[in-house]
Amino acid sequence: MRRAIAIVASIFSQGGIQAADLVETPAFKLHVSGDWRLVQSVDPEVRLLYSKELDVGVTASFMFMSAKPSDTERIATKLKEFRLQAENKAAAKLNLRMTIAEPIVVPFSQGHQVAYFGHDNTGRQFRYLGLALPAKNINLYAESKTRSQGELEKVFNQLLNGLSF
Repeated sequence: MRRAIAIVASIFSQGGIQAADLVETPAFKLHVSGDWRLVQSVDPEVRLLYSKELDVGVTASFMFMSAKPSDTERIATKLKEFRLQAENKAAAKLNLRMTIAEPIVVPFSQGHQVAYFGHDNTGRQFRYLGLALPAKNINLYAESKTRSQGELEKVFNQLLNGLSF
């Protein structure tokens, strides 16, 4: 994820990204306001956003699947495992000391959700939300090197208010 925010920030400074008010994918829509910029990813299931004003980068992704509603808890638990493995792998590769609050897996009206937050020894704060629904998974990951965890949570919640699927 740190690599994604560095790429987005680099492209932003070069003027190679476009303004975003609406991020629309086959799986979800994300309405944003402010100076958010969108970079089309090589992966058609991933969207990268960056706000220079907020100094927050967001990676939004999705994956279609076909599952029973009764399977969403198992899928969310697996998603949690995969996310923590990816965080640990990135921390080892980048020589970071990372602290992550115990991730939660809880039901919501359409399936189950996974959420966690944390920080690393460089001062980077991050928040993650994964939604496991019968027909798809939606993932939102926000990070910032300058925002406090509380400030990042506020930005993240504003983003979530603009999410529809």
